[in-house]
Amino acid sequence: MLFGIVEGMRLEDSEERGAAMTAKLSALEIQQQERLAQRRARKLSLPYMELFAFPIEPAALSLVPRATAQATGAVVFYKRGRDIRAAAVNPADTKVQAVLADVERRLGTLPAVSVISEHSLQFALSRYPRESRGPSGPRDELPVAADLLTRAAAELQRVAAAAGGPLSLSPTELLTIILAGALQMRATDIHLEPGQTAVQLRYRIDGVLQPIITLDLDMGQKLLSRIKVLAQLKLNVHAVPQDGSFVVRVGSERTDVRVSVLPGGVGEYIVLRLLSRRDAVLSLDALGMKARDLAVVQAELKQSTGMILSTGPTGSGKTTTIATCLTAVNQPGLKVVSLEDPIEYRLAGVEQTEVDAPAGYTFAAGLRSILRQDPDIIFVGEIRDGETAETSVHAALTGHLVFTTLHTNDAPGAILRLREIGLALYVLAPAINLVIAQRLVRVLCPDCAKSYRPDARLREHIRDVMAGVDRTFFDPSVLDDPALRFRKSSGCRVCVQTGFRGRTGVFEVFSVHDEIEQLILAGADVSKIREAAIRSGMTTIAQDAYLKVLDGITTVEEVARISEE
Repeated sequence: MLFGIVEGMRLEDSEERGAAMTAKLSALEIQQQERLAQRRARKLSLPYMELFAFPIEPAALSLVPRATAQATGAVVFYKRGRDIRAAAVNPADTKVQAVLADVERRLGTLPAVSVISEHSLQFALSRYPRESRGPSGPRDELPVAADLLTRAAAELQRVAAAAGGPLSLSPTELLTIILAGALQMRATDIHLEPGQTAVQLRYRIDGVLQPIITLDLDMGQKLLSRIKVLAQLKLNVHAVPQDGSFVVRVGSERTDVRVSVLPGGVGEYIVLRLLSRRDAVLSLDALGMKARDLAVVQAELKQSTGMILSTGPTGSGKTTTIATCLTAVNQPGLKVVSLEDPIEYRLAGVEQTEVDAPAGYTFAAGLRSILRQDPDIIFVGEIRDGETAETSVHAALTGHLVFTTLHTNDAPGAILRLREIGLALYVLAPAINLVIAQRLVRVLCPDCAKSYRPDARLREHIRDVMAGVDRTFFDPSVLDDPALRFRKSSGCRVCVQTGFRGRTGVFEVFSVHDEIEQLILAGADVSKIREAAIRSGMTTIAQDAYLKVLDGITTVEEVARISEE
């Protein structure tokens, strides 16, 4: 569809040779290491700790540089005022004593030290922020020249023109161009999909995949190898999925790239997810909620206990909504801790930890550890099992404000999902404060959107969908106005010919008031809960989306794409 080469750029690809990953320890070896650590702790009369079950704080880790921690086997993992805690494989070692003395000299407090295993140390080292892993930058960082962003479309066009012929590009050069193009076009994901004769490159822009160029199979294979090296994946493994990450740097700006490689019938499919570190969290009133929904959410954010649920499919904006809510409730006198998979937004003042299932730090294990940290507000990235659900709900009932997400199609369906997981009704009903279901619709490009007059059939259809909506939000007589105009997408250079620029949310929002709480306690079906929520003023996903059509924000086609009407 669009866009070829970076002149003067000749980066070495020598890293592709000899890239091998360290084999993971077996469960037996881990147990042996932990037993040895326990024995050392008893001998030294010091406490023993398993760090992989503890929410390590990046700010505390920074007190000891990663290189020093790796060389000495000692880390600082917790700091609250003068309460500073360290851990070491061998606290009696003179190098460890020197590290602790240096921390005491700088902070005026000698850290309390625990004994850990080598396995715990390696886990702690993996929690260091990427940018702190060396003065010259980590090996898994790919620089992109800033001027390449402005000419990325032209460079990709030149690659497309050379399709079918030999490309005078190294895999690093081509990958750099692909990433620059994605950043310039506001893509969130890059898909490389091998076929029988070629590899298709597509970008996900504003939630929809757009074809970009095709590559020959040989170049596709070289790109795969280069990506695997950057993401520290195994080059010789092709039959099982692999996940990894690397960093793209444009000047001082860095973007995390999450890599997923999936084996297929004709090759390995690659998806790169781009997570910008400078993405600002929105304010509540910028999420796209209408005034009624915003007022309901703001009222519930003032509570100090209970659970707030955000539901919807993958990519519906749940994490953005929760991150915005966390920013709104975070105050200097509160402790806010999150458990995510992965961390997508860096939130100031929030202690963010990341799930690491191979190391035993699952949602369930992590949540148990977080509760020992005396938090006021907790964000559990997703409820996936009964243990996580039960622990989250009990936390909400015992003095914590808990935010979490679920995968359900609508807001009332969240209640059914939690019942199916196994939560008791007498626990579930009083625990939930608020349920938010959402989707994302694309926003029309203001530079090229065109207006049209909706026909009678479309007007009648919208009237049927909007039946029962409070007149505060929607006056049915507007559909009888002959001057009514809707807008549709067109396409221009500014919006990369898509007709859209950005996305906004459409929502179902209801608080669990007395009537809904009684329905939950009685085990009522979802339809009765939905009816009660609508009586309280909730609009459905489709209804909220059509309100945005009437406001000229999005299109009828977008409503059909994201709703189940």
